[in-house]
Amino acid sequence: MVRAKNSSPKKAISRLIAAVFLMAGAGFLTYKVLVWQLGAPVKNQPAATSTVKTKPHNSGERSLTFSAAGDFLAHDSVVKQAKTNNGYDFSPYFTSVKSLYGTSDVFFCNPETPSAGAAYGISGYPAFNAPVELARDMSKTGCNLINLATNHMADKGQAAIDATLDEWQKLPVLAAAGANRNASEQKKVKYFEKNGIKVAFLAFADFSNVRLPNAYSINTYHDEALVRQLMSEARQHADAVIVSAHWGTEDSHTVTADQQKFAKLFADLGADVVIGTGPHMIQKADMLDRAGGGKTLVWYSIGNFLSSQLQVDELTGGVAQFKLVKTDKGISISDVKFRPTFMSYEWSPADRQAQNLLARRNLKLQPLKQAANETKLHGTTIEERLAKVRQWLDGTAKVAVE
Repeated sequence: MVRAKNSSPKKAISRLIAAVFLMAGAGFLTYKVLVWQLGAPVKNQPAATSTVKTKPHNSGERSLTFSAAGDFLAHDSVVKQAKTNNGYDFSPYFTSVKSLYGTSDVFFCNPETPSAGAAYGISGYPAFNAPVELARDMSKTGCNLINLATNHMADKGQAAIDATLDEWQKLPVLAAAGANRNASEQKKVKYFEKNGIKVAFLAFADFSNVRLPNAYSINTYHDEALVRQLMSEARQHADAVIVSAHWGTEDSHTVTADQQKFAKLFADLGADVVIGTGPHMIQKADMLDRAGGGKTLVWYSIGNFLSSQLQVDELTGGVAQFKLVKTDKGISISDVKFRPTFMSYEWSPADRQAQNLLARRNLKLQPLKQAANETKLHGTTIEERLAKVRQWLDGTAKVAVE
């Protein structure tokens, strides 16, 4: 600063003090204008124009409600009943049961078979391929977390796997995992985020009924290097990890040593929930301790959902449910329950004796509590089925029939 000519030090100090007060006053006026523009309260401003929007209080807790349905099997009779003049419509199968899962944030579904469409030949057991409308109608009914790692997914080869993936990619799902177009795709973990929770979804099968076209076609959990690689990445980047496992002995309620071994591996690698499919029958649920602390909910098998299999235990399925809660302390699982369903059909004694499978008609998928007449068709009752479901689940999950 250069002092003015003939100015004494005392006068200079006085001028400086005055300037400071003037600048402070100007700053205060500027502040009043600025905060008024931002909507903060200032004197003499109406209250209606003087509120500042703030973020809602963050309680630190987030949650997701999950439902999970078992195997959707495109048997010939299932597909035949869905045939229309213009294609296929599977949506009537789900009308009665949608109330069981319709309010869930996430609905896990297991299309056992490819849905590659007519170009690859529509066929049932033993080499399956469903119409593309099956994927479409599963999505319409709410399926948004899709397992594609099954023993039948490669029944029609790699091109049909690719076509099935293409169909699911067109639909508004959260994630589909377990089948792959190439090696690069196989190494990518599928994530989704909902309600402030980031979830990793991984899917693995025990085996394939046919020789896999490529090593990457289907994820198998016997490839432990792949399991460990994907689980490690998932655990690092997600709040919660859900694993789908297609495994076990078909037509059996008994959990195998193989299932137990890999359930423990998934748990120790950080899975929060393991959802098992494949045996076509309900098996027990369990809560496993995992290495490093924490618990893992394991549904060893949630049975069939849509099918026309022959044994009454194969027709007894349901919707597994749980709530996943995220807090500052981590992830917890609560509200574990199972809502039973019953799949029925009419089949004359003569056609049954002749094993005329396409003669089955009037296929229905219903909540078990609504299936009094239908259970009688198959030589059982609602009460007997409920007792069996409770026995199979072994007390881990509440059986809800309200």
